[in-house]
Amino acid sequence: MSKSNQCLATLFLSIAVCAAPNGFALSEVTSSTATLTAKKPDPAPLFQMHFENRVRSFREQNLVYQNVVLLGDSITEGFDVTKFLPGLRVLNRGIGADVIGNDLSEKDKRGVLKRLDESVFRCSPTDIFILIGINDLGQGHTPEIIEAGYREMLTRIRERLPKVKLHVQSLLPTRDNFAKHKDNIKDVNARIEKLASEFQANYVNLHTPFSDEHGELKKELTNDGLHILPAGYDIWAKIIREQVGWM
Repeated sequence: MSKSNQCLATLFLSIAVCAAPNGFALSEVTSSTATLTAKKPDPAPLFQMHFENRVRSFREQNLVYQNVVLLGDSITEGFDVTKFLPGLRVLNRGIGADVIGNDLSEKDKRGVLKRLDESVFRCSPTDIFILIGINDLGQGHTPEIIEAGYREMLTRIRERLPKVKLHVQSLLPTRDNFAKHKDNIKDVNARIEKLASEFQANYVNLHTPFSDEHGELKKELTNDGLHILPAGYDIWAKIIREQVGWM
């Protein structure tokens, strides 16, 4: 990653934690004093710039043959494949604050459905691991809308890459300010598990190994109730190794 992109990513993550309005990486903790005295900055232009920069870098990386694609949002973008899957052919196709891409306003240019060329089809993948949807819930999309988006995504991938090994990963559990999504996460996971079977894909249950006794994201694996810490990526990397046969 270039120094300019590193700076942009750092700025993006900083703003996303404290000022993002609707997406999954958006803090729901507000300050009554701050809201009375100052208008929150609009992070949308920064999200759009970050999206465009990531897609551009995907095009450049696709010139080199790679094997396994990780497709998703900021939880995936935070997966340092050189650290957790060293020496293996893996492409990280995660973009912070991204969504599936269906049922969006014309002004919203995000979405996995809008970047399948750079993120999947031009990557010569043998395996695709999908983890997307928590941002959709964060911006008010229902499990039904998310299911429809998954159906469109899986249909397009199967039509173009009928022999690729598809791994549909469950949404991770959440906690603290994001615990309100708990029931919808379970609903979404049940729906995409059925879709995985329908599209001859492998359903990967990430929810159980990341959950505590209350069905929430384990406290030691997160510092914000949504994203995961290195210990979480260790668990995830082991699961991916098992699925691909890299043990």
